[in-house]
Amino acid sequence: MTSNVILIVLLSTFMHAGWNLLARYYRSETTFYKKMVLLTAIVGFVPAVWSEAVTHSMTPLAWACVVGSGFCASLYLFGLARAYERTDFTIVYPVVRSLPVIFIGIIDVLRGHYLTVMGWAGLLLVMAGCVLVPLRNFKDFSLSRYVNRATLWMLLGAAGMVGYTLLDKIAAEVVKQGPATAARYGYFYFTVSLFPYLFLMRTFKSDKAEPNGDWKLATIAAVLSFAAYWLVLWAYQLSPYASYIVAFRQFSIVIGAVLAFVIYKEEGVRVRLSGASLIASGVVLIAGWGR
Repeated sequence: MTSNVILIVLLSTFMHAGWNLLARYYRSETTFYKKMVLLTAIVGFVPAVWSEAVTHSMTPLAWACVVGSGFCASLYLFGLARAYERTDFTIVYPVVRSLPVIFIGIIDVLRGHYLTVMGWAGLLLVMAGCVLVPLRNFKDFSLSRYVNRATLWMLLGAAGMVGYTLLDKIAAEVVKQGPATAARYGYFYFTVSLFPYLFLMRTFKSDKAEPNGDWKLATIAAVLSFAAYWLVLWAYQLSPYASYIVAFRQFSIVIGAVLAFVIYKEEGVRVRLSGASLIASGVVLIAGWGR
């Protein structure tokens, strides 16, 4: 990846980790995500619709992609929220974010974008680090850490991530290039995701009592989530490799794990920091030799 793409994606990782930590702090993630996406849809409506009417930057294929991507994003957000309600942040976040890495690498190859040996090594290191991050010590490795009451929701979130990543990468290749188009596409992506997300909320009602909530936190999270994914969409335009960008984004796990120790006082510093180090090493390989 070029230095510009690395800088763009690295900046997005801090924003991504930030809004996930805010969601965890809220303690009712399903409602929090609804507020977050609703705010994005309302605030961005006029500038996004007006600018698209003027520029016509979205092609018919891009519109088809954004509809499918928004649906996949709703699955990702809903699966992530329900998994957070059933187990802790440092298990859900790494597992949901890591599972798609190899699958998207395979999709890149099928689309004719062949990864280097060092690139594959970087992807595997990121995956290995994500396996370690949920542990509290090295002796705790067992399937029960990963196969539990949150597993199906984590798999749903991971599947949604694979879906929206593929569709958004295809769209990035056919729209008018530039950060402004990426921002418009990102707005439509979030807005489309709101409707199936609300349907999922009504269909699978949570047993948890829903707090009245803090709209200030939701507003901050909405800004961070939109900005983070806007940068990723822009990076998709600048690099042919979706898998490298997705793997590089997992640096947010390193940030999230460290901050989770500080904020939530979670245990397992040594093993989880070892996992974070593997992720960081994989990111370095991809950044330096993943061309």
